[in-house]
Amino acid sequence: MTSAPATPLSAETLVAELHTRWLGKALRLLAEVTSTIDVAKQWAEEGAPHGAVVIAERQTQGRGREGRLWASPTGGLWMSMIVHIEAEKAGRLGMGLAVAAAEAVSAEAECEVGLKWPNDLLLDGRKVGGVLGRTEVAFGRVATAVVSLGLNVNFSVADLPPELKDIAATLRDKTGERWSLPRLTADVLARFEEMWPALAGEEGKRVMDGWRRRDMLLGREVSLEVAGKALSGRAAGIDERGALVIVTDGIEQTVSAGEVFSVSEVPS
Repeated sequence: MTSAPATPLSAETLVAELHTRWLGKALRLLAEVTSTIDVAKQWAEEGAPHGAVVIAERQTQGRGREGRLWASPTGGLWMSMIVHIEAEKAGRLGMGLAVAAAEAVSAEAECEVGLKWPNDLLLDGRKVGGVLGRTEVAFGRVATAVVSLGLNVNFSVADLPPELKDIAATLRDKTGERWSLPRLTADVLARFEEMWPALAGEEGKRVMDGWRRRDMLLGREVSLEVAGKALSGRAAGIDERGALVIVTDGIEQTVSAGEVFSVSEVPS
């Protein structure tokens, strides 16, 4: 597929592309914020409806895992959504959003996007995007969750801080083209809404199968930092809860994303 004209992202251009039933019907699209997470969290505290979405053209303090800064210049997709879900199922949300984003990029830009547990989207082994989830539990069972996506689209790695230039990727650098942010955003939202029954239901097969098809760690030797301790072994995929399965000396162990500080591939 060739790129559509690089249509500016606005409420009007996004609504024209958006054909979801409930996701994104409540929408805040802002020029600049510290982080869409901050705006979404405040909106959630004020009673935002299920499926509310916050998008920014630029973030000044975008965040990744463990509070690390996420460079967020104009031309990327910086988005947070607010959903209500049973607390024990909220852990699937970040994985589901990563799958939705990877599928959308692959469909729109014909780029094969891999997924690196627990939250990275990769192009040619470099990070093109990431997801992050935050959950607030109310009434014991129902959770209000903010799940966020950062995706490097219509800018160059040259626009990022020097320390990121050897590890980051962008769609513009990969394809040499600029992409329609409204159409790409609408595609991500549509795919996430389509997999909602798997996210909120009793089993997450649609999500887990989507991740497994793109799992970049499967079969590789990895080193993890878990609660301040090192763990090494062969990545054997994910289990039905989305936890990473590690085999060390023939013994399987499972690790949840919330326990892990970092994951790195061991050079062969």
